[in-house]
Parts: sequence; structure tokens; C-alpha cells
Amino acid sequence: MRMRQAQMVALPLLLGVLACGKSSDGVPSGGTGGGRDSAVGSGGSSGTGGATTKAGTGSASGGQSGGTGGAPASSGGQAGQGTGGSGQTGGSTGAGGQLGSGGQAGKGTGGSGQTGGSTGSGGQLGSGGQAGKGTGGSGQTGGSTGSGGQVGSGGQAGKGTGGSGQTGGSTGSSSQPDGGLTGSCVPTKTFGTVDPTMAGPFKVVVKKDIGPENGNPDAKWNNQKPHFNLYLPDPLGQGYCHPVITWSNGTGDQPPTYEVLIKQLASHGFVVVASLSSQTAAGDPIPPIAGVNWMVEENENPANEFGLYHNLDLSKIGATGHSQGGAATTMAGGDPRVVATAPICGSRANITMHGPAILICGGADTTVPCSSVQTAFDSITTVPVMMAEMAGTTHGSWIGSIKDPVMVATTGWMRVHLMNDTANRNWFYGANCKACSDSKWKIQRKMMDQ
Repeated sequence: MRMRQAQMVALPLLLGVLACGKSSDGVPSGGTGGGRDSAVGSGGSSGTGGATTKAGTGSASGGQSGGTGGAPASSGGQAGQGTGGSGQTGGSTGAGGQLGSGGQAGKGTGGSGQTGGSTGSGGQLGSGGQAGKGTGGSGQTGGSTGSGGQVGSGGQAGKGTGGSGQTGGSTGSSSQPDGGLTGSCVPTKTFGTVDPTMAGPFKVVVKKDIGPENGNPDAKWNNQKPHFNLYLPDPLGQGYCHPVITWSNGTGDQPPTYEVLIKQLASHGFVVVASLSSQTAAGDPIPPIAGVNWMVEENENPANEFGLYHNLDLSKIGATGHSQGGAATTMAGGDPRVVATAPICGSRANITMHGPAILICGGADTTVPCSSVQTAFDSITTVPVMMAEMAGTTHGSWIGSIKDPVMVATTGWMRVHLMNDTANRNWFYGANCKACSDSKWKIQRKMMDQ
């Protein structure tokens, strides 16, 4: 990984309106930074004896519980399954095996019968990889599922699936909604509430052109893959676990165009990772997801030079961005680790979102009209979603001030969903939400307690 000299930047309270599409960032020569991939182990021991690459399986006859999955694997491979017996009353399964690192934890499956069996929990995962599923048994009364696997860092938590039957089974919880991450940061302080129209209590430090390459080769960067800018609250940690927000630029643009908003978010305590890509909806993975991967890695890196080690709340990752970056934001929302999104003047339809979304558009925007954002809003059916049309706002007229309603809405949305700022929740939620009665906004909502 190549690093450049960090630059301390004081948070401005107010900037003049910036021209959308222009950037004050110079175009340096391309380089080859490098991210580090998460470590994955290999190997494992069976439940009954000698070392194998796959742990053993236990099962039992009807009415009795299944055997426990194989012993914890010290390295990769797959943890064993426990399977309930069948009979008048479905057997209950043993828990999936524990996995040291990497690989995939085993499944627990409920037995079938007059009463559905209850499943054991998915295997526990130390780092990386994917935790196993728990699946309810079928029967006259649906079985209840165990919880999804626990994840130390990296990877995805498993899902719990309710049993089938005359009465549906109850669904166990993943470690976060729809499988978001849990982290290793243990907070001793909470963020409380802060007025989103004001600068937050933190100073802001900017680390420029750092981290792994991401996206595609970029004309802005001499046809090399770009890196990131990182916007850090100062001081970092001090008892807080800081949520992470990814920022995605509009087409041909760079983070300095949007630094009024980015620094506003950092001043409120968010760690903002902003790709230097000028094509943020392109690449595999796309730049905002590359940013999430990097933050997950650095939170577990004791040698991290920015103070990120065990100071990030990886259960609270959000995404925002503008124009093409708004499309990238909704695409990032398809990743289970991203639990809140706020695309601005751009979106992508038919994405399975994993957390609440506010889709902001400008009533006077002729570049990305609200009618195109409406298509994305209509396609979101499984999570709370608000479409917020700001009267008189063009594609970039919102950029200049933290008091602009677009910036206030973005900051407030992230505070509510990533910091549990309940005092600002009524701006968005409830039958009498503040935005709903504000004449500047035209609001549509689904699944938001209206």
C-alpha cells in the first residue's frame, strides 16, 4: 500500500456554491498501491478422530436430537452438520461446528414431523468467510430457527429461515439485519444527538490518495486504477465506535467537489471512505464496496497507521453519493454489510436493499430527473424507503452549504440509522414526520410508520 502525506483540514462551517463537475484535485501520476486481502485458513479436524478437511456429521433417530457437528476446524475446510431425526415430534439439531478462520460454517437442519424440530444455531466464524444457516423443521407447526452465525470480522453473517407448516415458524436473527457485519469495537460512549444543520463536534483529518486500488483504470489518474481519500473524525476512538460511510463521486468528478458534505459527515463522527474514481458505478467490485472491504480489513489491522484498529462499528456501514455515485450507492446497498443508503440525484432500480434508503432528487434537475429516481423508489419493496424531492434544486445546486436541505437530510438520515439518533428520527418517520410537512420537500414513503 502506498501512502501520501496526511493533511489536517479544518472543517469549514460554510463554503460558496461549488460548480458540479469541477474538482480542485490535481491529477497525479498513476501508481500501484495495494490493499491486503483478508486471511483465510485451511485444514480441519473431524468430530470423531483424525485430521480431515471436512468435519464429521452426527444424526439420531426420531424424537432425539441430532449429533453435534465436528470439532472446531483450526483452519479452512467446512464445519460439520447436525441433522435432527424424523418422527412424531421432529428432532432438534445439533449446532454447526465452529470454524477458526475462513471457510464456511456448517448448517443445522430441523427434523420433520407433527411438530417441526427447532434448529441449532449456525457455526461461529472467527474472521472472513460465511457463517452457516439455521433452517426450521417442517410440520403441523413450523419449527423455530436458530440464529445466524456470529462473525468476528469480515465475511457475512448467516441467515435464519423460519420453518414451514400450518403455522409458520419464527425466524432467528442474523448478527445484523439481513446479515450485516458485527465488529470487534466495544463502545464505552454513545454519540447522543446532534442537530444535522450544524457542524459536528469532531475536527476532521483528511488522508489523501491512499489505500488499495479500486474500480477501473481512470483517465483522471493517467489510466491507472485510483485509490481513496479518507476523512477521519479527530480524535478517533476515545470510547466511540465510529460508523463507516462510503462516498461515490458523480461522473468525471472527485471528492473535493463534495467535501462540504463529506467533511460534515466526518465532523459528526463518521469515518468516510471516498474513492478517487471518476466512474464509481464501474469495476468489480465497484469502488464503494472496495472501500467497505478496505475498512473491514483495517479495523482488524493492529498496524493501521490511522487509528482505525478496533475503532470502527462495522455493524453500521452506510453509503451515499451523487449522480453516477447515486447509482453506485444503490448498488452498494445490495451488499448485506451496507445497512443505510442516501443516493443523491441518481439511483439504480431493482436492487435488493438491506437497510433503509432515502432517495433524494432535485425538482429542477434536468440531468437526472426525479422521474428516473421514481423508478428506483417503486422497485424497493422490502425495506423502509423515502423519496425526497427538493423543490427548485438542480443537479448540483445543493453542494455548497451544510445548511442546504439536501445535506441536512443526508446527515440526519445517517445519524438516525447509523448512530441511533432517536431525537432526529421524527424528521423522517411517523405520521407527522417533519419532512412531510415541510413545503420545500415532496415526500413519498413506504414502510416508515406513516
